[in-house]
Amino acid sequence: MTTVFHKSLAKTDNDFPRRGLTFVAATACLICTFIAAAIAIPMMAEWRSGLSLSESEIAMTVVSYFAGCVLTLFFFARLSNFFGRKPVVLAALLLGMAASLMYANALEASEIYIGRFLQGFSCGFASSAAMSWVVDSAPLKYPWLGTALTAAGPNIGLSLGTLITGVVLESGVLTPAELFDCAVVLLVVCSGLAFASTETMRFGSESLGSVFVPKIALPVHLRRRFFASAIAFVGTWGVGSFLQGFSAYLCQAVFGHSNALLAGVLYLVLIVPNATMGVFAGRFEPRPTLKRSILLFTAAALVAFGTLIHPSVWVLLISIALTGAGNGAACSSGLRFLLAGTSIQERAGVISALYLSAYVGSVIPNLVIASMPMPVTETMMAIGFSAWVLLTLIGVWGCLARVR
Repeated sequence: MTTVFHKSLAKTDNDFPRRGLTFVAATACLICTFIAAAIAIPMMAEWRSGLSLSESEIAMTVVSYFAGCVLTLFFFARLSNFFGRKPVVLAALLLGMAASLMYANALEASEIYIGRFLQGFSCGFASSAAMSWVVDSAPLKYPWLGTALTAAGPNIGLSLGTLITGVVLESGVLTPAELFDCAVVLLVVCSGLAFASTETMRFGSESLGSVFVPKIALPVHLRRRFFASAIAFVGTWGVGSFLQGFSAYLCQAVFGHSNALLAGVLYLVLIVPNATMGVFAGRFEPRPTLKRSILLFTAAALVAFGTLIHPSVWVLLISIALTGAGNGAACSSGLRFLLAGTSIQERAGVISALYLSAYVGSVIPNLVIASMPMPVTETMMAIGFSAWVLLTLIGVWGCLARVR
């Protein structure tokens, strides 16, 4: 998942002490925060059986995580413009440690909710402050590295975290509690690197009062473009957020059994094509690419959710990979389609509005599942998400038809 950061107010065009160390530390903090957060994704297989979590409780873990992300995006995205990069990054790492310790000792669903909420804050702070710190400290000879790593960092962390967790738990090298303890140690090491690095943002560069004021704006002439892009983001992120919590559920329904490794691999099958196609789609015109990629996403997702009713392992894996590819291409082209109609002054507010709508809207499916008064069956999920992706396709194509 991608979060917008603001250009540094610090003067980093010239060299400064320990620039190389600072770049490595900032990158490590960004990636490791998401590695720690990703451990919870395949762990859902363990918690589902060990704590007897219901589908509603699993959905609430996803809602809790996104609630933390939304709050940081809306109110605290520019906090590092006042306090500096290091304090906010260290706060993100501390929140990640607290979440991992909460998981290591979790005995009931409410403790998982709290841990996921804390991790939402952690990833939100890392996405804003750590991403900005990476850009600030990028090598002078290779400034593009900063932008590339901010874009790829979260997906790198999520991929590594899910894969490592699945392999470690399935091989029995560590217990779940020991794995979370290792995550704490990893974040402590990152904290040490952060302490030794150079601050790139002067304290008080932006007033404390102003950093709490969300910079969200939607000019009238962009509304139709915005709705097309926002519907694409909400629809695709909704499916992605479902798989964060329910990859183990899908494995159980289709494979006939579930464990942390299977859940981790299934999520990887979604996220790797997502990241790859997000980059590849940048070569093509955004409008036709958005139209075609959202069609690919819808068709593939319909097949994937159909396997809940007619299980097939290979059909699930292939359709999830194609869903991820369509997701990445749709979000990449949707963002470029929206920005093509903006001025430089409008971009920050418009992008903030887009990502805020994506975070809030993508929680809807999990919130519906969590609030259902009766147990949610596989057929109900298949029908509900089929309707979700079809509405996404109709919404995007309908809005595109109205944009001249």
